[in-house]
Amino acid sequence: MALQRVSEITTSFYTPLLLDLACNYRIIAMAHLNVATSAICASAVFPRLNLGIVHWGKMFTCSSYAKLPSSFGSTSRGGLSSLISSASVGKNVGSIEVSQEESVKPYLWPDKKRPRVCILGGGFGGLYTALRLESLTWPEDKKPQVILVDQSERFVFKPMLYELLTGEVDAWEIAPRFSDLLVNTGVQFLKDSVKVLRPCDHVGMNGPNISGCGGTVQLQSGLVIEYDWLLLSLGAEPKLDFIPGAVEFALPFSTLDDALKVNDKLTKLERVNFVKANPIRVVVVGLGYSGVELAATVSERLEGKGIVQAISVDSSILPTAPTGNKEAALKVLKSRKVELLLRYFVRRIRKSADFTSSVDQSDVAAKGNNLEQLILEVQPTEKGAKTQLVEADLVLWTVGNKPLLPQLEPSGWPFELPVTGRGQAETDETLQVKGHPRIFAVGDSSALRDPKGKMLPATAQVAFQQADFAGWNIWAAINNRPLLPFRFQNLGEMMVLGRNDAAITPSFIEGVTLEGPIGHAARKLAYLIRLPTNEHRVRVGMSWLAKSAIDCIATVQSNITKVVSDSYAEAEYRGVANVVSETCWLRDLLLELQQPSPTATLVYCDNVSAVYLSGNPVQHQRTKHIELDIHFVREKVARGQVRVLHVPSRYQIADIFTKGLPSILFDDFRNSLNIRQPPASIEGGY
Repeated sequence: MALQRVSEITTSFYTPLLLDLACNYRIIAMAHLNVATSAICASAVFPRLNLGIVHWGKMFTCSSYAKLPSSFGSTSRGGLSSLISSASVGKNVGSIEVSQEESVKPYLWPDKKRPRVCILGGGFGGLYTALRLESLTWPEDKKPQVILVDQSERFVFKPMLYELLTGEVDAWEIAPRFSDLLVNTGVQFLKDSVKVLRPCDHVGMNGPNISGCGGTVQLQSGLVIEYDWLLLSLGAEPKLDFIPGAVEFALPFSTLDDALKVNDKLTKLERVNFVKANPIRVVVVGLGYSGVELAATVSERLEGKGIVQAISVDSSILPTAPTGNKEAALKVLKSRKVELLLRYFVRRIRKSADFTSSVDQSDVAAKGNNLEQLILEVQPTEKGAKTQLVEADLVLWTVGNKPLLPQLEPSGWPFELPVTGRGQAETDETLQVKGHPRIFAVGDSSALRDPKGKMLPATAQVAFQQADFAGWNIWAAINNRPLLPFRFQNLGEMMVLGRNDAAITPSFIEGVTLEGPIGHAARKLAYLIRLPTNEHRVRVGMSWLAKSAIDCIATVQSNITKVVSDSYAEAEYRGVANVVSETCWLRDLLLELQQPSPTATLVYCDNVSAVYLSGNPVQHQRTKHIELDIHFVREKVARGQVRVLHVPSRYQIADIFTKGLPSILFDDFRNSLNIRQPPASIEGGY
């Protein structure tokens, strides 16, 4: 009884002291708690204090935190675990294991009196909220200090990633640096990733109208940011781990790095399959907007030299899209011979070499026996149907995503953030996280329903509108004004279907769908208006205008070329004849040296008409004045000494010295010549 009384007295003495320290010195208090709890539990006189002290962390407004998954940012260098990681109670003396914290340093705000706003994530929701806060009118003493944290140094305009595959846009146009976008604002950018979140605005502990700090955010670098208002806009990442082999063999298409990887893979396949003369097989998993846009873009790029297949578990493409967009997409996919596998789902992705059963080996052998090729096992949704095998050189994954919201440790109410089954924060109509009036969530981080109870889609259009409301509501909260409820207004849906093809269905004009070049121009104009800053809009607009002028000139030149194509073909053919003449002299020289060439000499030409003339036995009426050249080349072709083959212009590396090329082709040729980029970046360069 005496020991129990001493224990109660000691607990009542330490608890108010530590509570006072935690409220006034939120970061330093945790170190005090470490020392106090270690000292108390090290004594054998107070064995029963174990159980009470383990739960002291729940009594502090800033002691609970959540860890972000390692996928949102770089690998942790030694994670900050719980302050009191474990406690064991036995028959003997109790003990508490205290984790070792890595060194942390506080972020120093320029002004200690003005409100502090921390924005986590620089996507549409995060960046546009920061710009919205910057554009509002503030009282001099209440204009907030804003810091934007993102793991990448570039903002990515994701709806236009598909244009990177066709070379229609450059990387700097749709992925500008945050430092460039925020150069004329008061917003500070910090490239880092989030590690620990410690909110201090729990309703029920301090009430809804709290004062002082709203919480702290610890970054992977060890920097600790104390905030008054927090915005969660962490986005989402592709979810591939629920299908065996998808993580290892499938490529997502969600970020700038993903788009560049897909483009590099397609370029390599185009080179390899040009030599082997085999079609490139691309499989797109998913036929939502992303899957359809990707299938249409890739099929246009391959230009009939590949096979594109698209797999979907639904009975039709774009199940939630307007009828006009769906019909336009079907027409384009059919014209480009994209094979649709509807009512199928992927069970597994493996390499051909990984098939072990005799049945599988026979199926793979029948399909080409390429052990490096990928094999997808697809199962029909109908019960009892047989699994099919689909070959692929490249698998593009567009199905499913998972939000990058923190996975909270079980610390009990009120320290938890309310999270849905999909990993999104539950928010009310003002975009505030339920139970946390100082935390807002937008985009993929927010789970919000419309007045009809339907969950809002995770689209760029929703994030655009939420950013405006979030910025206004933060302004209203700081100035003690009423907050506005968010109401989503569907303005329509847009999709790209190729270099000069798109479909737009505006919601305010019923039954109207803009297709083809008109829809493509309208879509680019709409996205140009939605770019983050006026300076960037001007630069991108001028770049697109210059590219359009070049395309118009190229179209005029193409039309003129059609008129003089015969003369151009004859000129190209004379060049072929000169090359064949030189190669024949070399072959004769090798023959005299008793080293005859056993194989035919390959002559490549990028003019299809010249290639046809070399093997066409019927003379064209307009080529009678080069008749001798035709007979000379045909004779060598017929004897098997020469083969004249066609090479696409995109493989003519010498064009880098003589022609103006698209940036993607220019970079490819430059890399082929082993020319490195300069160590110093230039303005607008990537």
